[in-house]
Amino acid sequence: MSKGLREEVKLMKYLLKIVAAAAVAVVAIAVAPIVTGTSDDPARNAPTGVRLVAEPLEAAPYTFDLTPAGWSVQAQTPTAVTIVPDDGSTSTKPYDFRGKLVILFDANRPTGRAIDQDGRRFWVSGNSGYTIMATRTHDKEPIGVVRIQYPDGTGWDEASMLAFLGSVHVGDTARRGVG
Repeated sequence: MSKGLREEVKLMKYLLKIVAAAAVAVVAIAVAPIVTGTSDDPARNAPTGVRLVAEPLEAAPYTFDLTPAGWSVQAQTPTAVTIVPDDGSTSTKPYDFRGKLVILFDANRPTGRAIDQDGRRFWVSGNSGYTIMATRTHDKEPIGVVRIQYPDGTGWDEASMLAFLGSVHVGDTARRGVG
């Protein structure tokens, strides 16, 4: 098994644990409200904390319409992208996700509190100091679910993350992760 494949398997096992923990938290919620909203310019309407700028970011096979100022791509695979703060506060190891923003692509059913915004449905859940958001891919993209996981207390908030997740585009060479 190649080093890259071993690292991807390691990543997927770790992410499986996170998704399983999030699923347990979601089961505990009996009824989740649906929140609706719209925004004309997600970058402008996103709250303070991590500032989003309307500047494209590419992490093939993914692209983003919004870029978190002061954060950069640390690692990318066909199934995931890891984005880290530029201040050096996180590990240089790409599969150590503490304090990092992780974008995942999979085929698992989204769960959590539903939010309708800008004509799309998003799901929000949380567990162990992290928030997880999910939405289905856009039309004409590979069919699946895009998820983001971000650490609580690092400047990310729900409104900015909804805007960021809504800006993710999944390219044709992306692969759905298992888990």
